[in-house]
Amino acid sequence: MSDTEKEILVEEEKEVLNEETTNKEEKTKKKKKNKLEDQLEEIQEELQTIKDKYYRALAETENYKKRMTEDLKRERKYAGLSLADKLIDSIEVFDQALNMETEDKNLKNFLYGFKMIKDMMFQALKDEGVMLIESKVGDDFDPTIHEAMDKEYNPDLKENTILKVVKKGYKYKDRVLRPTLVITNIKPEEELETEEINQESIENKEE
Repeated sequence: MSDTEKEILVEEEKEVLNEETTNKEEKTKKKKKNKLEDQLEEIQEELQTIKDKYYRALAETENYKKRMTEDLKRERKYAGLSLADKLIDSIEVFDQALNMETEDKNLKNFLYGFKMIKDMMFQALKDEGVMLIESKVGDDFDPTIHEAMDKEYNPDLKENTILKVVKKGYKYKDRVLRPTLVITNIKPEEELETEEINQESIENKEE
C-alpha cells in the first residue's frame, strides 16, 4: 500500500469517526432537549394545577364572605325579633284587661290609662317593624299566617274561611311572629257523606 493510499484511508477513518462523534452529540442533544421538554411540560402542568387550586380557593373565600355578609344582614334585620315576641305577651295582657266590662268610673279611668300605655307600647313595636296580621270573619284561611284552633260549620259562609278570630297574630317585618289563631268553617264529614249519597241517588234516577 502506497503512502497516498494510507493517507486516504486515514482521512476516511477520520471522517467516519467525526460522523460517529457528530451523531452521538446530536443524539445526546436530542435526549437533553427531550428531557428538558418533558420537564417543562411537567412544570406547566404543576403550575396549571396550582392555578386551579388558587382560583378554587379564591372562589370559596368569596362565597364564604358573601354568606357571612348575608348572615350578618339577617341578624341585624331580625335583631329585635326576640324582644318583640316578649313585648307582645305584655300587650296581650293589656288586651285581656281592656276587654273587661265594668260600670265603675274609677276602674274605667284605670283601664283608659292601661289603653294609653298599651297603644304607646304597640306604636313603639310598629316603629321597629311589628305589624298586626289583619284577619276577620269571612277571610280565606291562609296556613302561612293562620293557625286553626278548631273547626265549625256555618252554611251561610264559604268553606275553609274564618268563622272566629280567637287570638290576634303578628308579623315582624317579613316574618310571621305569631300566627292568628282562628276557628275555620269546615263542613262535617257526616254531611259530606250524606251529600255524596244524595248526589249518587239523583244520578242513578236520571240514568
